[in-house]
Amino acid sequence: MFERIVCGVDGSAESLEAVRQADTLLEQGGRLVLVSVVDLSDTIHFQIAPTAIHAARRALARAEELDRQALEALEHAGAAIRWASDVAKVEIAGPPATSLVETAVAENAGLVTVGTHGRGRMAGIALGSVATRILHRAPCSVLLARRGAADGWSPRTIVAGVDGSAEAEAALTAARGLESRFEASLRIVTVEHGRAAHGLVEAAADADLVVLGSRGMHGARALGSVSERVAHEAPCSVLVVRGA
Repeated sequence: MFERIVCGVDGSAESLEAVRQADTLLEQGGRLVLVSVVDLSDTIHFQIAPTAIHAARRALARAEELDRQALEALEHAGAAIRWASDVAKVEIAGPPATSLVETAVAENAGLVTVGTHGRGRMAGIALGSVATRILHRAPCSVLLARRGAADGWSPRTIVAGVDGSAEAEAALTAARGLESRFEASLRIVTVEHGRAAHGLVEAAADADLVVLGSRGMHGARALGSVSERVAHEAPCSVLVVRGA
């Protein structure tokens, strides 16, 4: 699962935390792909300018600024890496969530990692945050990274949600693998229908990572999914496992 990881970076402290956690989880000898996305739609919004030429120049200047910021974000992200040896830095033009998902497919990645700005679940849905879109669309597992301890993040305390489904079994397998690898403490929570998300969020109060499965729902059905709710409400990082 962690032999190939795609991580979105945007220069924020949250994305640097995502890089550090991806670097921690990467299997020895694995590949870490840092992706900085330039959303060019930001350059073509209506601009107040005396002529079309002036508007075009402003759009070009904005594109160049976004390009500079993307390259800086990649450099800062690269400097935060401690363990990975096979690191690729990629700049892509396009919608952020779509670009990250397409990169994950091209890389045959087992995990996509993004930071969260902590806006909460409803804000994520309403605003179409990158994290929310990736949770709905990624074909692989997704790590939503939140700030860890001051001395650095490590999955020392893990909460895994189980409900008897195949998806939960896959998540439990991943959690047990992390438990062994990091000599972590694993807490298995049996979730009940209707209170699954609430129970997992409560159990994660003192945890470093919540691991749960995904039933692969998309669109309107996904808005009420347990994995989507936990990913946005848990106080710690959340790993949503897809695939066995």
